[in-house]
Amino acid sequence: MKSMHVETPVPQVDEEEASGARALRVGAFISAQMPIGLYELNVRRTHHPTKPDRELVDRSLVTRSRHRGIPVTWIDRARANAGFVIHLHGGAYVNGESPNHWDWLSDLRRRTGAAAAMLHYRMAPEMPFPAAYDDAVEGVLGILEDLDAVSPNWVLSGDSAGGGLALAVVQALRDRGESLPSALLLTSPWADLTGEDPRRTAQIEKDPAVRPDLLARCAAMYADGFPLDDARLSPLGGDLQGLPPVHLTVGDQDLLLGDSQRLRDALGLADVQVTYLEQPGGWHCYPLVWRGPAAQCARRAQISFVRDALNFDAPVNEGRRAAAH
Repeated sequence: MKSMHVETPVPQVDEEEASGARALRVGAFISAQMPIGLYELNVRRTHHPTKPDRELVDRSLVTRSRHRGIPVTWIDRARANAGFVIHLHGGAYVNGESPNHWDWLSDLRRRTGAAAAMLHYRMAPEMPFPAAYDDAVEGVLGILEDLDAVSPNWVLSGDSAGGGLALAVVQALRDRGESLPSALLLTSPWADLTGEDPRRTAQIEKDPAVRPDLLARCAAMYADGFPLDDARLSPLGGDLQGLPPVHLTVGDQDLLLGDSQRLRDALGLADVQVTYLEQPGGWHCYPLVWRGPAAQCARRAQISFVRDALNFDAPVNEGRRAAAH
């Protein structure tokens, strides 16, 4: 078994960081109880590629391109010769990227010095499985083809559903004999769509951001009849041998805490190097959603991991955005 490094979290979550719990619970309840037709209409409104806000990133650094036909939004693509991060956003396979995704990715890009790419995969209900999986694999391969002469150093990242998708993509690259990323950066990955993890029962009342009935609705919408234990849908049950080093971040209040803990243990058994951060009081995807000390602690850990993976020697730039909000 390879070494496992456990990061030190913030001892106590800042009260302001956890202040939006009630609103999140209400929103999650409404989404779970909404008639399916209305819910599908709502999520379809998010199915268009977006760009980071002008206040986050200078527009001159933002470009849009297609790689094997898959749309990708780049931040500072010119720096890809040094190294780059490809991010697969969360959203339960039915929602597009949000301003929180862009805040996190633009911060990661600025403080690592790497180029960053948001890959816009197709989503359910219009495009159920295997659309997102195929787009992610093809899009990543397309980026690697187009940047082959530029840099071999890259990191694949994903949060929530995007975290599970990133894990499945790396498994596919390994099985095809393709080049693997230098590292895999996962935040609260949804790596098991079956919903059979017994640990979720204990987490239901803890996490205001995610509900098991809403996840079940989205899983069924995305899988579209495919078995939920298919490793392309639930890569936690797939072969984890031969994967690159993994950084795994989760909060102990996260409904999907069990996914991260089981993935951590399974990666260790598969002889994969793991860096693990579990934040007391943290909700689902807290490094993206929060802006206080706990989120910044997680971001610093993630940024340091990416810089190490890309062989960047200069110190992390904390800068204005790190202290914002």
